[in-house]
Amino acid sequence: MPFSMTTDAGQQTLRLEGAVTVRDASKLGAVLAASLDDSRPLAVDTSGLLDIDTCVLQLLCSLQKTVPELIFAAPSAALLNAMERAQLRRSLLGGGDTL
Repeated sequence: MPFSMTTDAGQQTLRLEGAVTVRDASKLGAVLAASLDDSRPLAVDTSGLLDIDTCVLQLLCSLQKTVPELIFAAPSAALLNAMERAQLRRSLLGGGDTL
């Protein structure tokens, strides 16, 4: 599976690896619905991400409205390029997100 959700020491982390595409969006949404604590910030680790579809970026935009803080620590080049193509970089990273 190209994604995983973990909670360690009170921190939630969504890890996206390889190619996360439209074929994964439904399963990703189900995993998030089942395991996401919407009262805690969510860190998104894309260090192993190679490709991402626009529908998954839209899911991340939705998450931004669900959790108190969505953090992209050291976003991968694949994520940044996809955000640029979809014109979502400012929406997802604008403000206090770490680059």
